Amino acid sequence: MKTNSFKTFSLGVLLIVGLLISGCSVGAKIAVSAYDVQHPVSQTGSFYDSQNLLKTEADYEPVKDFNFTFTKWDVSSIIEIKNSEDISNRLNKIIEKHDGDAIVNLRISVHNPAGKNGLLWFSKTLTTTASVLFTFLAISDPQPEFTAIAVSSTGIALFTPAAADIKVAGTVVRISDSATD
Repeated sequence: MKTNSFKTFSLGVLLIVGLLISGCSVGAKIAVSAYDVQHPVSQTGSFYDSQNLLKTEADYEPVKDFNFTFTKWDVSSIIEIKNSEDISNRLNKIIEKHDGDAIVNLRISVHNPAGKNGLLWFSKTLTTTASVLFTFLAISDPQPEFTAIAVSSTGIALFTPAAADIKVAGTVVRISDSATD
């Protein structure tokens, strides 16, 4: 009789632990880079030209404000998985399209969308909880079904997909003729 109440208490505690360790959200970690841009790109209003001269707002004219957004998928996991996105080609095309010399005031923001990740959070919570519960059951009452559920739930919980919406914005500029004299 004591064993059943202890088992029930233990399962209740493990259920709560499973819910707590599943996390508050599902999100993607994305490193955004631009290593191969053919022109200067700056997060401020100034930049260095090809002669290594500082160009400020007095030296150029704004040509076009731009922005684009894209979604990148990753894995939400306690295991760190490197995921990156190189936006060099996109920035090169924007500069060329507007016959610019540089990009200034570049802003990059990453947002984990609740709409895309909400259902995945629910899935991660369930699989994490199942992983904890069925691991306990597989240890206390070894059965192949418990072990299979524990292993598969752990795998799904460790590698839950997640999305990140990435927004890139800035201004294409052209060096003024008076600045090159």
